[in-house]
Amino acid sequence: MTIAFSQPDAGWATPALSGLAAAIATNVVQTVKQAGAAAPRSLQRIIGPSEIGTPCVRRLAYKLCDWPEVNTDSDPWASIIGTSVHAWMEETFRAENERLGYERYVVERRLHIRGNIFGHADLLDRATGTNIDWKITSPDRVKKYRQNGPGQQYRVQAHLYGLGWENAGERVNDVAIVFLPRGGRIDSLYVWTEPYDRQVALDALQRLDHVLTLLHQPGMDPGVNPDAFAYFPATDAFCHFCPWFQPGSDRAGRGCPGAG
Repeated sequence: MTIAFSQPDAGWATPALSGLAAAIATNVVQTVKQAGAAAPRSLQRIIGPSEIGTPCVRRLAYKLCDWPEVNTDSDPWASIIGTSVHAWMEETFRAENERLGYERYVVERRLHIRGNIFGHADLLDRATGTNIDWKITSPDRVKKYRQNGPGQQYRVQAHLYGLGWENAGERVNDVAIVFLPRGGRIDSLYVWTEPYDRQVALDALQRLDHVLTLLHQPGMDPGVNPDAFAYFPATDAFCHFCPWFQPGSDRAGRGCPGAG
């Protein structure tokens, strides 16, 4: 049978695939994208700890309004790898609890942060009182985090989890982010830590409340004035991965052209 097309969906590698190889590649890419779009984290609508600390106030406003996304053709592969590693780490630390004979590690716990804000924490080490969050990323980005730290968004997320554990009655002394490389060796990981600070979490929630208050001011309701999003400053924060990124857009209600 002759295959009519020569390049898989979203394929950009050269030389281009053809024939049966192209058909298989297209099927795999499309199946993975469909499954990735239906994954629970992809379907999340209520804002969570991973988004509250974004440096971009405009992105925060879009999210709070559940505004229609325009940048929807993202590659889910990194997220799928991350989800798989999280599942493996969950099984591994549950097995470690079994080996120890007691629950040193609280694994994959849903935490109540405040009101309707919940988070899904990866791990709490009760022996040290440390919230541990897994981040799976490229070896190059591991090096950057080693040099520059995790950035404000990840830092805020870690302390919000700390607040969630505190609300659940657990002892929290420190927060940690473990950056695991998607390639290379496990011992090339990087671990960032700092003492848990409730105020970091409370300040982030206060900032969130400030944006919500602005969205309810006269003339600022995007439901009435979609371009009101333009009044919220846009900050460069991996714009290409933002669901509302639309290069060249001159109407904030349709999409954001990015910072700058």
